[in-house]
Amino acid sequence: MTPRKPDLAQSLVDAAIALFAERTYEGTQMPAVAQRAGVGVGSIYRYFPSKEALGNAAFQHAKRDLLHRLADAVDRDGPTTSIRVEFGRFWRGFAQYATDRPDAFVFLEHQQHDTYLNRESTELAAEIDRIAADFIARGQQAGEIRDGDAGRLVALALGAFAGLVRFQRPDGLKALDQDALDQAEDAVWDLLHPKDM
Repeated sequence: MTPRKPDLAQSLVDAAIALFAERTYEGTQMPAVAQRAGVGVGSIYRYFPSKEALGNAAFQHAKRDLLHRLADAVDRDGPTTSIRVEFGRFWRGFAQYATDRPDAFVFLEHQQHDTYLNRESTELAAEIDRIAADFIARGQQAGEIRDGDAGRLVALALGAFAGLVRFQRPDGLKALDQDALDQAEDAVWDLLHPKDM
């Protein structure tokens, strides 16, 4: 049996994500994506009619993978009534994603995407935002998360996590032992948790 040839469209998306993480979307030219994928430039246009189409495919692939990993992390150990436990599951999902897919994490979190995203991409991004806002709202109702705008609180927590990833580059979160990751999780939880509890 001959080995299956890698999917060229996926290879192009993977190459684009790696380059967008290194150079940003704006700073990446299509010939560089072709070179990274090991194909001619014309091959890109058989799958993606424009750089915007490739950028959206890369964004959607990275966001869907993140969404699935977060869902798996939250569902893995069954239902919970504790917001703190659920936060830990989200944290571990983000940490696993940033460890396994550091280029995708950097691409999603450290760049502006509004110049090229289409409706499907913005709807996917909004779905993740809704999940985070729902978590914050449930935590506030339970008295486990401080009062305040859910979007701002999510931004604080994600910003802290993204800062940790940035601080750890080039080794990424792989360089952190479990104790260091647990300490970082506790510190970010303290951003969200009311001090008087």
